[in-house]
Amino acid sequence: MELLTLKITPLSSFATVPKGDTLFGQIVAYLFLKNDKSFENYLNEKPKLIVSDMMPLGYVYKPTLPLSYFKANATDEVDKKQLRKRNFITLSNLQEGNLHLCERVDYIENMVSVKNSINRTTFTTDGSDFAPYGLEEKSFFRELWMFVLVDNTLKKEVLQTIKEVGNYGFGKEGNIGKGNFEVEVLENSIKDLDTQYYMSLSPTILKDTNIEKSWYEPFTRFGKFGLHNADFQAFKKPTLLADSSAVVKLKANKPYFGFSVNNATKEKPSFQQGYSIVIPIKLKDNNV
Repeated sequence: MELLTLKITPLSSFATVPKGDTLFGQIVAYLFLKNDKSFENYLNEKPKLIVSDMMPLGYVYKPTLPLSYFKANATDEVDKKQLRKRNFITLSNLQEGNLHLCERVDYIENMVSVKNSINRTTFTTDGSDFAPYGLEEKSFFRELWMFVLVDNTLKKEVLQTIKEVGNYGFGKEGNIGKGNFEVEVLENSIKDLDTQYYMSLSPTILKDTNIEKSWYEPFTRFGKFGLHNADFQAFKKPTLLADSSAVVKLKANKPYFGFSVNNATKEKPSFQQGYSIVIPIKLKDNNV
């Protein structure tokens, strides 16, 4: 498998948070629409594709670890309020274990736009009442990046599909211009380190015999079917995951960790990306 680093230039606001498991789902859905059967047996084989969240270019999440890890030295006190505000860290500082150098990175603006429901047959509002509704949007005012771990045989097709997702719109309301972006391939900047500690870059299912210890915040994914599959029983089974920035101690070096599950009903097949790409980080055992 090959690790790709992609620079993302947002061209519109997003109506869906670009987390790795959601991006993975849309990429795979596009491939299925092209009659590509590469992921037909996904649950019974090693993963061929793992997608990270989109993050500010040059930065990754602040790791989910106890406060003691964020001291510049052993005698320092950590300001909890200030630490909560510092949400990201540069990739190099994370890998070197300089966690006290976390930063507050403002890169997103949340807003609500007012839309109006219309009848798609008559192209008018139904009845005499004005029927507005609020649409929550996220506007990114700086460039982003994401990481993709992909089987070499699928690299070209996956890259093309990600560009198509950017052209047609990612997530909710893509058909009205939300979620558009451009993609550029960058040189990989994640260094290999001799360590047992790794951080996740997407929501992950921590069902993996290779995991010795973990630190994480829980995240629940309430998935929904799309297209014709949403006609009845639109909701998938809820899935409990460890949110992005989870830190694990692995027994053996590996480029990913996690587990994938079937989150569908009997009538409709589906699966959840429960894997995450790893970033090796330096942590001292005496702090663990």
